[in-house]
Amino acid sequence: MSGTLNINDIFQMVKKRMALIFIITTLITAITGIVSFFILSPVYQASTQILVNQSKESTELYNIGEIQTNIQLIETYGEIIKSPMMLEKVKNRLNLDISNSALSEQIEIVSKGNSQIFTIKVESTDPKLAVNVASTITDIFQDEIKALMNVDNVNVLSNATIGDNSSPIKPNPITNMIFACFAGLVISLVLTFLIEFLDNTIKVESDIEDHLKMPMLGIVNLMENKKKRKK
Repeated sequence: MSGTLNINDIFQMVKKRMALIFIITTLITAITGIVSFFILSPVYQASTQILVNQSKESTELYNIGEIQTNIQLIETYGEIIKSPMMLEKVKNRLNLDISNSALSEQIEIVSKGNSQIFTIKVESTDPKLAVNVASTITDIFQDEIKALMNVDNVNVLSNATIGDNSSPIKPNPITNMIFACFAGLVISLVLTFLIEFLDNTIKVESDIEDHLKMPMLGIVNLMENKKKRKK
């Protein structure tokens, strides 16, 4: 193939391999859809919000320094919640047969900026288990933090619940199929260009000049010999 390409060349390459592009894109999209709909287990999420704030008397004013301290404590609290000690207590209370690392991966601690509120999120293929783990973590954490750090500044704002009609957070089959379609299209186009660029066969007259590095002096057309029939 010639070393330079124009838009028409690219269009012709794509047109020539349209069947290949369609098959690859359709196949990848279909496989992704089958895996997302029928193989992957749906994952549900339960969450609970916790406020880190010292109890105040009505006559006391909020101290900015104390608020900043509470905010900084959130990161420490997150580490405590996912510590082996806490995870073991949660497993024992719920009789879970799971490793600490696996349970830790299901737990996410989320905090935003300078907020004194952080969220405990728990993911599981069983929605009821997700609620139970989130609730148990909250209960044990409230009790343990008083003994560990000699503070009483943790208050639950919302308990962990999952409604009866709640949808799983993942997988999202439609989104997965859209990304798979795009990926299949890219892969098929790359494969098309590779096939064309690696194809060294001579197709047109200009390919002869490129291959031999010599100018072409003329073209001999194929002529069909016809025998004249004698009358």
